[in-house]
This record gives sequence, C-alpha cells and structure tokens, in this order.
Amino acid sequence: MDIQPTGTFDSVSKIQRNAARREAAASAAADQQDFSQTDALRGALDNLPSSRPDKVQRARELANQVDYPPVKTIRQLSDLLAVKIQGPMSL
Repeated sequence: MDIQPTGTFDSVSKIQRNAARREAAASAAADQQDFSQTDALRGALDNLPSSRPDKVQRARELANQVDYPPVKTIRQLSDLLAVKIQGPMSL
C-alpha cells in the first residue's frame, strides 16, 4: 500500500504564515502613517462658513413657490421610484 501525501497541511500552514506576515506588515505600516497634513485640513475646515447665505436664500424662495418642483419632475421621480420598488419587468 502506497500512501501519497496530499499537501493539505502544508498549504494550510503556508496560508496561516503568509496571513500573519501580512498582518504584521499592515500593523507596522499603520504605525508609520504621516499625519502632517491633518492640521492644515482641519484649519481649512474650521474656516469654512457653516452655510452659504445665497444658497439658503434661493432654497427659501423655491420652498415658497407653489409650482416647485415642476409636475414633470415629480412624475419622473415617481416613475423611477416605482421601477426601483417593483422592478423593471413589472411595468
């Protein structure tokens, strides 16, 4: 009787060793991240206005219009929602 090894154990142990190496490399890379630009980005975000007055005014004007959004737009949106809910084959 001749028994041939299948190599299952070797391939499993190789996978586990490779995964361990990748995790160690990822951990080392995460420890060496460069956050030098973080302060500049945070400063730029802090200097942004919380709202754009011109856009807020435009939104208020549109909200006061009875015919906004147009009926055509509402119908198109309702058709798209119906297709999304029911699926394309049901129409």
